[in-house]
Amino acid sequence: MNAEAGKSVIARNLKNRIFVSVLGAILILFLTASALILLSNLWYLARCGVDGVCGGWQIFMNQLRSPETHFAIKLSVVTAAITALLSMIVGIPAAYVLSRYRLPGSRIIDTVLDLPIVVPPPVMGISLLILFRTPIGLFIEDTTGQWVFTQRGIILAQFFIACSFGIRAVKASFDTIGPRHEQVARTLGCTHMQGFFRVVLPMARSGILAGAIMTWARAIAEFGPILFFCSAIRWKTEVMPIAMFLNFSVGRIEESIALVIIMIAISMVTLLTFKKLGGQGYLW
Repeated sequence: MNAEAGKSVIARNLKNRIFVSVLGAILILFLTASALILLSNLWYLARCGVDGVCGGWQIFMNQLRSPETHFAIKLSVVTAAITALLSMIVGIPAAYVLSRYRLPGSRIIDTVLDLPIVVPPPVMGISLLILFRTPIGLFIEDTTGQWVFTQRGIILAQFFIACSFGIRAVKASFDTIGPRHEQVARTLGCTHMQGFFRVVLPMARSGILAGAIMTWARAIAEFGPILFFCSAIRWKTEVMPIAMFLNFSVGRIEESIALVIIMIAISMVTLLTFKKLGGQGYLW
């Protein structure tokens, strides 16, 4: 009987190891495929250099020194920074409300909030373009100036997608802070507003900063809405994704790959910073 029980335990352990090994193999396969896809850009430039046909690495270095590349990087960084700031101005109070209160129609609110994240990116660009052809949009342009095909239009195109990411990231930070801290603060004489500014915000500081960084990264990577709402205009609306598109569309593959590598490096640094700050709440 004991021998049979021992065999049963061994068989069960073997099945568990096989099951875990299969799951691990699937994860490793996916990670390997993802790494190969990204590293293929380096392989392409290296191959060009070896063949001597196009001098891939030389083109890469020339692209790094190009004034047009510097313009695209600067425009991307500045517009994304403004977008991240605006997203936090809207996102912090919105995330706090979503985290602390049960709102009527919460499912509808969640759906509308997540919709810019899940719809195809061109949808937001085309929708913004159509909005500024309506009486409301025309009134906004008459009052504030032109938005379509402009650099400040880039910020608008980035904002409505990046802000949804920001709200989710900041809400995840607020969710980790129990309402008990605020209740204790109010028993000590703090108002609701004082509890928010003196207790909640300091405790959520790292999470908010992490959310702002991810919002910035999401904004700097935006392409579809900018292409449809602001068009692809060199030296005007040429953020980095647009610059990749412009170079690739005319066969300047190496120039576009140089920007791809820069974007990958920015994304890696951003993700490492996000994790270092303890960011939570992935929806991307």
